[in-house]
Amino acid sequence: MTAVTHTTGTVNGLHFEDPTRGLIRPLPTSVYRRRRTLAVATLATVVFLVSLVATELVGHVNGSPGSTLVGAAGEPVVYVVQPGDTLWEIAERIGSPGVDLRYTVDRLATAAGGPLLRPGQRITLPTGL
Repeated sequence: MTAVTHTTGTVNGLHFEDPTRGLIRPLPTSVYRRRRTLAVATLATVVFLVSLVATELVGHVNGSPGSTLVGAAGEPVVYVVQPGDTLWEIAERIGSPGVDLRYTVDRLATAAGGPLLRPGQRITLPTGL
């Protein structure tokens, strides 16, 4: 014969007793609220980081690492080569701080049609330098 056990407790007082696990009390609503807030904050952080990494990966695939500059959306700028100018000097003048000059020189060489410059030559500077 099997013994039947009953749980005891009050329904409205949220007090229950389970003979196999002892006293069971539901968690206060503030605990659930904190857990939900933590879950939402964690999810938002993950979404932000994934979008940031995806943007950097797309930038590396397209050949333009890093964020685009705010002023890069304007009209193209034409630079007239002066006697004695080199791609490195031009890159130092127009380059953005923190951007590797080699990257800027490479883009300038592409825009100029090669690494050799002639005085009076017009170079349409690529946007985003």
